[in-house]
Amino acid sequence: MKKSGLRLAAAGILALLAIMPASANEKAEPDPALSQYWDPIKQVMFGDRVINPDARDVIRVYLNVRADDASTVPVVVKAQIDQTEKEYIKSIYVIVERNPSPTAGVFHFTPDSGRAQVETRLRFEDYSFVRAVAEMNDGRLYMSQRWVKAAGGCSAPNGKKLSESLLGKMKLRFDDDQITYHKPNLVQLMIRHPNESPLAADFVAGQVPQFVRSVKVTYGGKTVMNAEVDFSLSDNPNFRFFFTPEEKGQLKIEVEDTHDRKFSHSLDISEGVPLPGG
Repeated sequence: MKKSGLRLAAAGILALLAIMPASANEKAEPDPALSQYWDPIKQVMFGDRVINPDARDVIRVYLNVRADDASTVPVVVKAQIDQTEKEYIKSIYVIVERNPSPTAGVFHFTPDSGRAQVETRLRFEDYSFVRAVAEMNDGRLYMSQRWVKAAGGCSAPNGKKLSESLLGKMKLRFDDDQITYHKPNLVQLMIRHPNESPLAADFVAGQVPQFVRSVKVTYGGKTVMNAEVDFSLSDNPNFRFFFTPEEKGQLKIEVEDTHDRKFSHSLDISEGVPLPGG
């Protein structure tokens, strides 16, 4: 199995967290600035770089503070600034602080994304802060966080096995009936994949877990969003994001999983032509 930078960072974080003592009250909401979990994660991922710790004017995290199902918790990370050629959010890091693999995903954007926003679904193994760190094109870092009461999602049994004919199948769904050129258009990407957690109660030890590790989205050959993701995402990964078409083109998605399987899906886009799921 290939190891990406995300996977290597996760391995280092896991090693640090394994030797840390448990706090006196694991269920109480800690002060985010004093969390014993955050400092080692920050050091592995960002070193000594300065992170603005409460940057709600740049980026915000939206979550329910208590989740009914810890294996599929919706999260929305929204930029509060526009993507321009001069200034834009280059990457968003989504971190579930107390998960066995804390880095759920690193999402990369460009000015062609229109807006730096990602919506997906997460697994939670314990009550945790979700931290979203926005990295600007000039290297500045801004963070927003939210405390969530959910537990047991990573160790819950994995979902039913998918047949080979369904594995990697994708659908696109648009909020509007038609595409509008020169403005951000919101699209939902749905991927059929078990996205197995290796910590699940029914996972067979010794096997290589199968989960999506990368998602690449382009329009007309230009990058819209690239993402490195992990098993902290729920099964059948689901993403919502923006893209800004300037003219007729092809929206293309390329997905790769931990078994080195590659899947692709594309849709030709034209202004005024009806879209699926509008």
